[in-house]
Amino acid sequence: MVWQGSTVPGEVRAYVENLSESSGLAEHIELQVLRGTGGSFGDCTGFVEDPDQDFRLAQPLSTLATVNSDYASGGAEWTVAGEPPEQTTYQGIWSFDTSGMTQQEIDALQGTSVSIDLVWELQTDTAA
Repeated sequence: MVWQGSTVPGEVRAYVENLSESSGLAEHIELQVLRGTGGSFGDCTGFVEDPDQDFRLAQPLSTLATVNSDYASGGAEWTVAGEPPEQTTYQGIWSFDTSGMTQQEIDALQGTSVSIDLVWELQTDTAA
C-alpha cells in the first residue's frame, strides 16, 4: 500500500480492528507490517524497508487484536510534515505458523476463516 502525504502535519500509525473468527486460526496467522519506500499498490517490487521503523516482528492476528488495537497502541509510525508530495509504502507479510501443531490440528483448521481490518490513521495536533 502506498500512502500519500497530507496537507497537515501529523503522525500516521497502523493498527488492527474487528477480528472475526471462531476456530483459533487467528492464533496461527501472523502479520508483519513494514514501512519503507518503493513498490506500489499490490506490487512490492523495489520495496526497501526503513531501518528506523519500530514495527518489525510478525505477530499472530489474535495478539495484534489485543496489543495493537487503536491509534495509541499502533505502530509503523510515519511523521508527515504536511508538505506534499510526501509518500511512504507499507508492506504486509502474512504467514501461517504451524509450530507445535500436530497434523490433525493443522487439518482441523481447513475450511475455517478469519478476518481483521488493517487501519492506517493520521492524527495531528490541531492546538499547535
